[in-house]
Amino acid sequence: MVSCEKDDICAEGTATTPSLVVEFYDKSDEATLTNVNGLKYFVEGMTDTISPGSVSSIRVPLRVDATSTKWGFVYYRPNTSLVTPNTDFLEFKYIPRTEYVSRACGYKTLFTLDLPAAGAPNPVLTNGTDATSLWIDHVDVITPNIENEDDVHIKIYF
Repeated sequence: MVSCEKDDICAEGTATTPSLVVEFYDKSDEATLTNVNGLKYFVEGMTDTISPGSVSSIRVPLRVDATSTKWGFVYYRPNTSLVTPNTDFLEFKYIPRTEYVSRACGYKTLFTLDLPAAGAPNPVLTNGTDATSLWIDHVDVITPNIENEDDVHIKIYF
């Protein structure tokens, strides 16, 4: 007869590698959580996109095998004649830290966002090639230590 020991099964609810939690706010009323209609996002260089639709917050995974991850955020800004996509890129720079969870669960990776330096903000905001202006107005880092998904880490104002 074969059976599992208690520590051979990773219990549901055990903390794993957290994603970066992002919330969106209206730049003219920075206290108002605001939906981004038709949002899509993707890792630079990849063809797969995540399309959550109309949302005010998202979870964005960071690469555990690197010290930065660059995400493209696509917003379909309404125009007078048609709806056109506008892609802005945010590159997150961080220090990954691997932590042992248990024999059954293995390891998880926690992240600490690098502090902005003179002339080197973090995250770095750049414009895509599909529009002439940024749709993201500015970004605030709220919690630089990414250790769980209960806290908001980044606020994007648009």
